[in-house]
Amino acid sequence: MQSTQQRDGKVVAFTQSRTNASKFRHDYPLTNEVRNELLDDVYTQFTDFVLREEYIISQPIIREFVESYNLTEKKSYTLEFNLFWSKVLYTARYREDLNYINHFIAQNVSRSPIVCHWLREWEKAKPSFYRIDYQYHQQEWRVTNLLTDEIVKVMLRDAPIPSIQERDIVVGILIPIGNSSYFPLVEFYHFDCATGQEIMAHLQENYLQYLDESSFYEAFFRILSEALQLESLRIRTVY
Repeated sequence: MQSTQQRDGKVVAFTQSRTNASKFRHDYPLTNEVRNELLDDVYTQFTDFVLREEYIISQPIIREFVESYNLTEKKSYTLEFNLFWSKVLYTARYREDLNYINHFIAQNVSRSPIVCHWLREWEKAKPSFYRIDYQYHQQEWRVTNLLTDEIVKVMLRDAPIPSIQERDIVVGILIPIGNSSYFPLVEFYHFDCATGQEIMAHLQENYLQYLDESSFYEAFFRILSEALQLESLRIRTVY
């Protein structure tokens, strides 16, 4: 919801600009200039920086996990990059030497404060399962976080994903971009439509128990591994 205040009897929207932000607020809109800067320049520069520093190091263990499932090349690619960024954001919380958000900010101290505040929000982002509830159009959706039941609006940075339909289940990491909207850090991993209901039932039955027994990341990757196994079995049966 867009935040507003009263001024001279009129409703005026709060808008985050380069100069007026003391922190990044998920619900406040951004000026077009700032929004374009974050989604284009900052996103590209930061993700390229992390890929140069960490991707080759992390790839072998991630690739080993991905190759244990019978996935197409496209699905392997999207799963691998979602796992890579999950690892990057996890280590940013616990390893200062591997906190690439801090490293990038330190190398870009001349950037406007809103850039730093926005990147700090990346540290809070976690992977999750989402159900596509409604498509406003090809690049804007309403989704439900199946691990928290939170409903959010999602916009796509890149080209539309024509294979994704309402009620489908995806996995990804959402980053805030103001005005209560989010975008997937990289393209969602899209579970085969034949497995959606089975995966949802498995989440509802097991996730909270796993979370009681372990940390969020341990519970998430356990449920993800089981969902991928369900998908592999279902695809072999159906196709």
